[in-house]
Formats: sequence, structure tokens, C-alpha cells
Amino acid sequence: MDEFTDIVIVDLDVNRTTWSRVHSSMRTLHLKLNRDPNPEWTRLFFEERNSRVELKRHGLWIEDGYIVFDCLLIDVDDYHLPDIRQSIDYANARSRVLVEARHAEVERLRDEAQSEAHMLGALRAAIRTPVAAPPPAPVAAPVPVVEPAKVVEPVTTVVAAEAVPAPELLMPPDAHVEPLHAEREAVLEARRNDWRARFRAALHRNK
Repeated sequence: MDEFTDIVIVDLDVNRTTWSRVHSSMRTLHLKLNRDPNPEWTRLFFEERNSRVELKRHGLWIEDGYIVFDCLLIDVDDYHLPDIRQSIDYANARSRVLVEARHAEVERLRDEAQSEAHMLGALRAAIRTPVAAPPPAPVAAPVPVVEPAKVVEPVTTVVAAEAVPAPELLMPPDAHVEPLHAEREAVLEARRNDWRARFRAALHRNK
């Protein structure tokens, strides 16, 4: 982008001087500029001009690289030229600032584009590079399962009651009758004596 070049008045085009439509005593002068200003510069020129009030103004416009204005010739040096140059200086200064700001913005965008291009390139390279497979994880040895010890139950041989003859059956038919009767009587007698002793003890406690 080119640097801004100030716009200045370079000549008074006498051949373009005409009678003013404002008043018969006035003339319309054409001040030639070094180049035709762009719309932004023209806007800034009138922005400054409209911010001030000058009683000697009668009409002014810009066309084809000229500043054209109506005036009395005796007022050009003392009023119109200083007034017009003040607006020109303002438009030049503001245009210079705006152009520099645009340059800075262009540079910033270019730097951002370059940074983004580098980032995309790095991402592309990373995507194209095959990723090494991670080493296999160590396999833990299986924990041996300890089964509970089996309890071996003793084998009991159950013999049917019918298979083992009762002791009395092993004795002779007549040999076991009397001893068995005497033994039962002795057991019953012992029980009776025990009951008597308990009854007497309880009776004694109740007294």
C-alpha cells in the first residue's frame, strides 16, 4: 500500500476564471491541486470547514482536481486562501493518520495469516507423521486359586441292626433271664431311693 501524499494548491487557473452567479462583482476562481482528492479526503475537508463560520464565504466545491469558490478578488489573500488552506491541512493530517492505521491493520492481518499458516503446517506435519504404538502393558501373572482343603469324613460302616445279634440273643436261652431281672430291679431301687432323698430334702427346706 502506497504512502499518503499531501494535497496542496499548486496554481490558480486564470483561464477558468468566470463571472460568479452569486453577484456580478464576484468571480469564480479555480485553485488547481497537485492531484484529484479521493472521497475520503473531500469528506474530511468539508468536515473541518463546516466546523467553523466565516462571513466572507459565498460558495465552494471540489471537482476535477480543482477547488472552486466564489469571492471578491480583494478578499482572496486575506480571507479565502487561509480559510481553504486550514481545511486542506486538516484533511491531509487526518488522511495520513487513517492511511497509517490501515497500514498497521494490513501488517497485523498479514502476521496473523503467517502465524496461522505456520500453525496449520505444524498440524499437518504432526498428522502425517505416524504415531508409534505404545509398548504393550505388562501382563500380571495369574494369582493361583487355592482351593479349600477337602475334609475327608471317616467312613463309618453302618451295620444293619438285624446283622448284629443282640447280646441276649448270643446267650443261652435260659442263662440271661434271672441276671437281667435282678439288674433291672437294682436300677429301679436306686431311682426310688434317689426320689425319696430328693423329696425329703425338699420337705426339709420347706419347713
